Amino acid sequence: MDATTAGRAMPILVGAVGGLAWAASMRGMMAQLAGADSTFHWLGTFGFILIPGTAMGALFGWAFARRIAGRPRGAAWLTLAPFAMAADPATLPLLAAFIGAGFLFSHRSRRWVRLLAGIPSLLMLAAVPIGVALISDISTPHGAWLTVQIGALLWVPALAEIVLQSTRGDGAARVAAPQPLPGKDRRAAGQQAEAA
Repeated sequence: MDATTAGRAMPILVGAVGGLAWAASMRGMMAQLAGADSTFHWLGTFGFILIPGTAMGALFGWAFARRIAGRPRGAAWLTLAPFAMAADPATLPLLAAFIGAGFLFSHRSRRWVRLLAGIPSLLMLAAVPIGVALISDISTPHGAWLTVQIGALLWVPALAEIVLQSTRGDGAARVAAPQPLPGKDRRAAGQQAEAA
């Protein structure tokens, strides 16, 4: 494997491992919320949570690899990475909230469109930890820990989406680029260069 291939594969590998760790943490949080009623099954735990979470992380890694390489265009579909977790349809609103949070800060559409999609997404990302706080009794160490955990877990993919969908400052680059001189000034500059 050459250096170029390794450089492209490493972000995908890191993303996959991070996605697996994220999914495993999410499953642990779910077990804590369910308490004694929580059960683990091969299909439910691995098929619906761990493997899809790994795929989501790998797709995020691929998207970041393209961004680092300066090739963000043509990979807009990679921002749909959270939908790799859509094996459970009940998660669709939350997965859409991750993408909506990124779209809110993307500056890629009219402001009212971004607000229409982004504000409900942010409200959902805030409402879920609040709901957990009410259910688990945030006044106890265990309840406070669960609230912090779910809040942090939800914002990991949301922040990844915000970074991926944000602009790269192309406008600043265009402003900084030298502008072509008018014909008269260009001839004068050429004469000065010949004289030097």
